[in-house]
Amino acid sequence: MNTVFLLLLLVVAAIIANLIHYRLNIVPVAFLQIGMGLLLTLLPVYRNFHLEPEIFMFAIISVLMFNDGQNTSPGRLTRQSGTTLSLAVGLAIISILIVGNIAHLLLPSLSLALALALGAIITPTDAVAVTSITSNILVPSDVMNTLENESLFNDASGIVALNLAIATVATGQFSVWNGIGNFLYVFFGGLLVGLILGTVIVSLRLKLITLNVDAPSVMVPITLLTPFAVYFVAEAVNVSGILAVVVTGLLHGIQQNRLRLTSSRLQIVLNSTWSVVANTLNGIVFVLLGLSLPQVAIDLYRQSNGTKLPTLFGLAVILYLIMTALRYLWTRFNFAQLFATSMHERNQKSLIIALSGVHGTITLAMAFSLPYTLNGHIVPFRNEIIFIASIIILISLLVPTIVLPLLLPQRQPKFTNIELTAAKNDMVNDAIEMIATQYGDSVNASQIVNVLDGQRVAQPKINRDRLTKLFDHCFEIEHDIVTKMLQDQQITLAIAQLYMRAAENTLIRYQKSSWQRGFLFLRFNLIKTFSLTKASRKRRQAIRQQRNNWRSLSQDEATTKKQLTLDQLKSIDENTYPTVINYLNEQLQQTHTREIAIVRTAYDQRHRQLLGEQDFIDEQNKMLIAAFQQEYNYIQDQITNKQISRELGQALNEQVSTDRLVYLQSINED
Repeated sequence: MNTVFLLLLLVVAAIIANLIHYRLNIVPVAFLQIGMGLLLTLLPVYRNFHLEPEIFMFAIISVLMFNDGQNTSPGRLTRQSGTTLSLAVGLAIISILIVGNIAHLLLPSLSLALALALGAIITPTDAVAVTSITSNILVPSDVMNTLENESLFNDASGIVALNLAIATVATGQFSVWNGIGNFLYVFFGGLLVGLILGTVIVSLRLKLITLNVDAPSVMVPITLLTPFAVYFVAEAVNVSGILAVVVTGLLHGIQQNRLRLTSSRLQIVLNSTWSVVANTLNGIVFVLLGLSLPQVAIDLYRQSNGTKLPTLFGLAVILYLIMTALRYLWTRFNFAQLFATSMHERNQKSLIIALSGVHGTITLAMAFSLPYTLNGHIVPFRNEIIFIASIIILISLLVPTIVLPLLLPQRQPKFTNIELTAAKNDMVNDAIEMIATQYGDSVNASQIVNVLDGQRVAQPKINRDRLTKLFDHCFEIEHDIVTKMLQDQQITLAIAQLYMRAAENTLIRYQKSSWQRGFLFLRFNLIKTFSLTKASRKRRQAIRQQRNNWRSLSQDEATTKKQLTLDQLKSIDENTYPTVINYLNEQLQQTHTREIAIVRTAYDQRHRQLLGEQDFIDEQNKMLIAAFQQEYNYIQDQITNKQISRELGQALNEQVSTDRLVYLQSINED
């Protein structure tokens, strides 16, 4: 329980750092997370805190690499395969060998095997960290793509090399040919296992979707468990679990692209879930860096009375400079086949790639994954290696944060809000025209037009106060009608309460701000629950009596009772729905038509669900999908014809995906 509490504090620290970053985005979030880790060292509960090394590889690295894989464009990766392999394998191996030998030469007490392990740890780069520190500057797109592809596979190269080095430390023997053979087996074996398992898992997901078993409650857990299962199987057959989860992630990314137009709700939920998981895990690792570095430094200081720290710090600086120089020379002399139109451009891109060799999550996680003991003996220099890796991470974050803004222009917005609003209105008009042409002026088509019209972001914006007043007035209409029917004994108290609960849920669901939803929840739930008035006591007693009555019924009696309940609810709806719609139609003579359309859509949906018009809802779902697909097609045509920029098209795509999730979920809610 204590370990769980400590891990939860790490998550909280990462969240607080993210919150600060939203207000202080001039500072890279990684530095804020490290700072939160430093603050945690002040808490007594984190004295002598250790997290098992296996947890990093299994629970953190595998998940992060899977997510990187599924977010990588297969087409871009294929086009840049030569560059990617050159940097992620060729440069990675050269860097490990050179850095390892230099570290051994400068620190002879560090064995060559452990020095190579250090080289394997500090070689992998972190594209997420690069994105964090370059968010406000304009990095050439081909350079950024190269960095992202490199970080996807050089992590695996570093991890394979680290495992070989640790095996050498454990056995005391190393054969070049055996090492190369083992590397090839582990590397390509990981690719093969990932390909096989990824194909099987993706096929299973596609089959479930074909059978309409694609609820997020089913698919999200399956996807979250995938990297753990793949990593476990790959490691069980002694191949690279990291490469296996990368390949599996790539296959999942291909599947997501194929399902973009047929399962957008699921895709958006998956993307949101993975974004939260990845950001949290990345944040936890940087918090751990801030948390662990002081303790490691204190331990080293005590061991040598402070004489080791300057030496290790200097070694970290030298190794960072060597790796940066290797990156520059490798790309400058075109070993990476980097595209450049002139020598000046190649020099500039080589310098940017060299400085952008940021080390982050994977490097720190690999350092912490070093075992405490091997063959019953304590692994020497573990703290030293962690200290050197931590200093290199900090330097690699700090240098580009200072230097890159001097070399690259500030990022300028590609479009204004006015341009986005105008483009979205044109897109919505195109979809509405398609609906009118194909489906005429049917009731379904009219409802879809109302939904699409609610997508507009043109001025004036939705008046939230007006929207709230409309919902409140409609709720009062329903309340008055239900009260009168209850007084006339047309319905029972239990049925009246059941109907008003549905009305309350409608009111809560469509409030956009969290404080409004919270206030309504308190109003409709907690206040009523704990109220001591006579009416409240009577209400709670009626509910308890109703539950007891239902429990005592047989299955046939329960079915009959359910039908009677549904009939009474319909009788209430026959009185409330027309009155509400008439009120909304009267308001159409005024302004605020968008707000009225939103309220009308809410009550239309609830009315149809109560009547059980599933065919009606299915038809509307089909029309909505067609409308949103028309919007996607419109965006692509506008980009192809250069009517809008690619960046503006991407922003429109994101908004359409979000709107689609909201509307389809709303229509299908019970």
